[in-house]
Amino acid sequence: MKSGIQDAFIEVSGRQQLVPSSVSLRKTLSVYVAAIVVGSSILAAQEVSAATKKSTKNKTQTSKAANELAAENALLRAQLEAVQKERDQLKNASVAPAAGAIPGAASAEPSVAAAESAETVAETESANTDNLGEVVVRAKPKLEKLHEVKQSVSVVSGKELDRELALDLGAITRRASNVSFNQENTRGASLSIRGVGKRSFTETQDPSVGVTVDGVSYGLSQLANFSFYDVDSVEVTRGPRGTEGGLSASAGKVNVVSKAPSFTPTAELAATYGEREAMILKGALGGGVIDDLLAWRGSFIVDKGRGFYSQEYDSNYSQYNRDRLSGRVQFLLTPTSNLKAKISADFEPKQPQLQNGLDFYHKAPQRFLDGTLVDPNGTQAYAKLAGFRNKDGVFTGPRDYFKGRGFSWEQYSGGERRNTVWYDENKGQTVSNQGASVQVDWDVADHVLSSNTAVREYSFDAHNDEGTPYNISVDGGGGVNYGQFTQEFKIKNNPGGFVDYKAGVFGMKTHDDIDSKAGWGSDAGAWFATNGQYNTLERNAGVNRGAGLALLKDSLQDARRKGTTEVNTLSGSLFGESDLHFTDAFTLTSGLRTTLENRKTRNTIGMTNYGVGGFLNPVEIRGVQLGGFNSAANSTADPAFKTGDLLAGNTEAQLKMADKVAARYFGKTLAAGQVAGDAYKGLTAAQRAMIGTAKNVRNNQIGQLYQPVESAYDDLLFTAQLTPSYKFSEDLTGYLAWQYGEKSGSALNVNGVSRNVKPENTHALELGFKSFWLDKAIIVNVDAFVMDIHNYQQTISVVNEYQTAINISNGQANPTAYTTAQGNVKKVRVHGVELDSTFNVIQNLSLRFNGAYNIGRYIDYNNAPKPDELAFLKDPYMDFSNKTLPGANKWSFVVGAEYTKPVFEKYNFHTSFNTNFVSGSNSSDTLSAYGNINAKALTDAAIGIGTKNNALDFSFIVKNLFNNNAHAEGWNSYGPNPYPAWFGVQLSGKI
Repeated sequence: MKSGIQDAFIEVSGRQQLVPSSVSLRKTLSVYVAAIVVGSSILAAQEVSAATKKSTKNKTQTSKAANELAAENALLRAQLEAVQKERDQLKNASVAPAAGAIPGAASAEPSVAAAESAETVAETESANTDNLGEVVVRAKPKLEKLHEVKQSVSVVSGKELDRELALDLGAITRRASNVSFNQENTRGASLSIRGVGKRSFTETQDPSVGVTVDGVSYGLSQLANFSFYDVDSVEVTRGPRGTEGGLSASAGKVNVVSKAPSFTPTAELAATYGEREAMILKGALGGGVIDDLLAWRGSFIVDKGRGFYSQEYDSNYSQYNRDRLSGRVQFLLTPTSNLKAKISADFEPKQPQLQNGLDFYHKAPQRFLDGTLVDPNGTQAYAKLAGFRNKDGVFTGPRDYFKGRGFSWEQYSGGERRNTVWYDENKGQTVSNQGASVQVDWDVADHVLSSNTAVREYSFDAHNDEGTPYNISVDGGGGVNYGQFTQEFKIKNNPGGFVDYKAGVFGMKTHDDIDSKAGWGSDAGAWFATNGQYNTLERNAGVNRGAGLALLKDSLQDARRKGTTEVNTLSGSLFGESDLHFTDAFTLTSGLRTTLENRKTRNTIGMTNYGVGGFLNPVEIRGVQLGGFNSAANSTADPAFKTGDLLAGNTEAQLKMADKVAARYFGKTLAAGQVAGDAYKGLTAAQRAMIGTAKNVRNNQIGQLYQPVESAYDDLLFTAQLTPSYKFSEDLTGYLAWQYGEKSGSALNVNGVSRNVKPENTHALELGFKSFWLDKAIIVNVDAFVMDIHNYQQTISVVNEYQTAINISNGQANPTAYTTAQGNVKKVRVHGVELDSTFNVIQNLSLRFNGAYNIGRYIDYNNAPKPDELAFLKDPYMDFSNKTLPGANKWSFVVGAEYTKPVFEKYNFHTSFNTNFVSGSNSSDTLSAYGNINAKALTDAAIGIGTKNNALDFSFIVKNLFNNNAHAEGWNSYGPNPYPAWFGVQLSGKI
């Protein structure tokens, strides 16, 4: 018996540690409690396993063994009660349970937290080593806790994240199977599972991959695009989810669980200093406030450092710098033994980071496949800075307006060689993120009643640049102010009977104000003018060149345009899930969710500042009055009028405005006896054409404006699952899961016209096996899946009729213009195989191997936009049916290892690495050949030494060890990997 308890203690003792043979009474009692509980479980499992292997002829022997087992268990329980009674009499000898660890407590996700209290106790004790005797214990993988979860799921522990300083979603997802982080700025980044979910910059569409943090569902992925800290575990579930509660998700979920408050005093601090002036401070402090009633835990992170890519224009700035500060405080209230409440609040103040604008430019191909010129009209940056040839071979030099100002095509395209960017708009993107939640669990009448109430706020404000030091784009970019309120009530029975079930209601209310800003500086007119417009105002202006340059400057200087989108969502759901245990081996899991969605969207675009050239405004654009005078554009249908000529219908005020323009640029004033408008009419035809051309430059950039447009979307959505599972033995479980999910459509306005997005529905089938080998030293979980998605939601391109008409009027080659919008693809299919495994067969060494073979294809997508290299084709759309989804990697693997070895009596040497490999994919939504990315592997590693009681540790950490910078070529530019190789040293300690 003693040997069994000792073995049990060794098994639950957590990560590799040295366990003392003699400890204090408090330690002994805590360990003895854990040992009895786990030893009892192991003995029971062993006896049951042996019994099931007997034939029916040995039923008498089986019954006898069962009786002996029952008697032994009764003795163990008596011993446990005695130990617990003695322990309770010792002051400060109690070990507090984790927050919310009521038996059977409801959870929005499959969680490993409740299964780890005994392991946590043993690990705490094993950390306090002395020299009285040692045995080496092996880490118990968190993957073991998910053996009974009948779905494809990966889990990563907080310790695994800490050891190589994995702080954000990109680093976290590189440690799980078949999930990827699509890099963008804080607002535009997204998550994909099984190749599904890639999107950017859209708040009116639900993410395909849901994110839950500490039981709170996030309505937008960007709420989680920050530094994570004080993490206990991260779970990634694959396939449609929702019947278990929380916010439903069509492709899967990422569930982040923070370390919870407890009554055990704790203090942790880690300080990292690394390359590029990186300084990272992480800390946590907590413990009991009032014995057995109130505990707390406070944690924080300071994450600051320069980016790898420096700024030529102002060396004080760099791209993808880190400027993050966040703190969280949690309180655990336990007024009774069966009632617990956890109150949590976190805050990240506004901080600017430069993420947009990390682009390296190069010359686009000169000709299309059909031999026609790519840029016969000189509209691209290369033509403006280096010149171009038209279809007749005539060369036009660079624009004199930009000569002699210390910047040329060589600087514009040389960023890749210098690892620099060069632009003047350095305000960056400012973000903030904060929220609070209250989780209450009440264990009553063999059930747990739970309530989760939460509120979150998020803001984003970008100020972007066009990529030059010229004063062209000013204060442009997007802005978001988002708020959400969620409430969930759930009931769950304590497991153990024929039926285990949970059910509840979930509600969410969100409000989102989205801005789309555009602003122009004094150089914008000369930059955005077409070659023909520039010729009129500068090259061919002759004696009027001075007036032409002034018109170029004034046409857009200080003008500001702003589009606003207001999105309101109200969502309510009923959900339920049950496990029917027909036998000890066979279980049928079923679930159903209904969701009522109500969404409203309101859009408008207008001018917030006319700037210097307000008198060059048109009269109106799509009903938005701008107050300009009415003159002929170059697209007028009446041949009697030439560009710039006054048209009929001008009021006296408008005619006087025209006269002021004539006086400002050409010194033409009214003579005695003349009436309003005569001064303007007295200009030469060339002068009037120059004014008309400047107005066209302005109108082309202002684009379309429109009065408020509203859309509404209402729907009843369903999510369901049916999963039979069979436990072939204690070490092998198989399941066949059918999952169905509906993702809400969107209320959407495109180009001022209501254009709703249809709901997406997913049918998924998954066959999986979860297995233990060599007494759980090896864990292998494998599944095969197929998902058919109808009306797949993604960013699509729609022909912009307004801009296309402008391009045609300007004589632009290949004039078809697109605008991006949310939309639907008729059908998508993904299928493949996934693997999650851990290996602990070699002393002191723990290995993890995950992988996936994944095929994601469009099945029916015949209205796809043309990629850049096929712009010469006459049809506006292409057929992408049977083509691979953008961002869908065919192969992906994760290999991780940790080796720990006792050295120098009181120390542990440790080293670890994590390598994530993905095969090649296409990063472009248009599947451009210039969007292909080769296969790549990213490796993080750490090596260090620390005390056996974890009081002090020193580590050397390397991220992206082999400096992999695989990227797409890009049609005329590309974005490099923002995080090349980095190294740093970390000093950490615990009390």
